[in-house]
Amino acid sequence: MTNYYTLPFFDLQKVMYQKLTACEAITNITRKDDEDLGVYDAVDENTPYPYVTISEPYSSPFDTKTSNIETITFTIHTWWKDNDDYSGKRKTYEMLSACQSTLMARNYLIPGTKVLNITRRESRVIDDNSPGVKHGILVMQYKIQNI
Repeated sequence: MTNYYTLPFFDLQKVMYQKLTACEAITNITRKDDEDLGVYDAVDENTPYPYVTISEPYSSPFDTKTSNIETITFTIHTWWKDNDDYSGKRKTYEMLSACQSTLMARNYLIPGTKVLNITRRESRVIDDNSPGVKHGILVMQYKIQNI
């Protein structure tokens, strides 16, 4: 197929955001003083911990003569600040697990697009440069077909 179409980066990210903000496990972890801190596209240095960010999309085409298929990869970041290394890592693991569970669910409704496959490509937890900050990284890959 030689026709190019608009990549569904924004539409996919919007659905991912909706799924993550609706996830009770994430909300329970990121809520402080009855305020949902939650999930962001971008943050600044004043954003209070803990939180989740959706970032870094990229795609790889897999076009055929009859269809446009794209593999779109998003990186999800979780952030937790705690001077106790054990509890900080444990909470970061919980946040990553909650993100993975909710994003692996197959109920993605994106206009003009069909989600063919969802794969977890990678996950890890690292010590951030800031003291006491644990940084979780989850890489999700979506195989999308333009319909």
